[in-house]
Amino acid sequence: MRRTLAIVIGLAALSTAVWSQEVERVEVINLPEIQEIAGTVEVEGPVVQTRFVSLSEAIVPPVEPHDTMALLDLGTLDVTGFSEVVLSLGGEVKSDSFTAGVVGALLIPDQPLASKAFVEAGQLLFSFRVEAAANAGEIGPYFSSQSPPIRVGFPSYRVYLFNTTDSAAAVTVYAYLGN
Repeated sequence: MRRTLAIVIGLAALSTAVWSQEVERVEVINLPEIQEIAGTVEVEGPVVQTRFVSLSEAIVPPVEPHDTMALLDLGTLDVTGFSEVVLSLGGEVKSDSFTAGVVGALLIPDQPLASKAFVEAGQLLFSFRVEAAANAGEIGPYFSSQSPPIRVGFPSYRVYLFNTTDSAAAVTVYAYLGN
């Protein structure tokens, strides 16, 4: 009997506290003032603000950018600690006579969702693209891209290469990382 009475009294007290319409006093305790640093603050060595990365040259056979299963996987570009990248792509078509086309790179965030959408559905989520026109009649077998700065949103990207000419091309991707 005592146990039942204690439970009923406890529930009554709880329901009163939860459903109370009365104004209650609340006390807020602020944290102490911001602590100031006195003395000398030193950073050992130079602070890295930029980094240049050259991804290895690769021979890219003819492959359309939408053929995700056939694109050449160049590896991962790590941009950790940087907010911007300037991408450049250059190279040479390995033939004296070839049909004009575009040689380029797709950068896909190295994250499960982006990778899955790319491989399974050919969708480019959060991706970047850098490309160069390859036209034997105008500039010979050599090509290079424009290099606009791009704001990054992920710590690393997978780099996939494509080539819409009818001949293999030697391709190098360059990345200049900065803040």
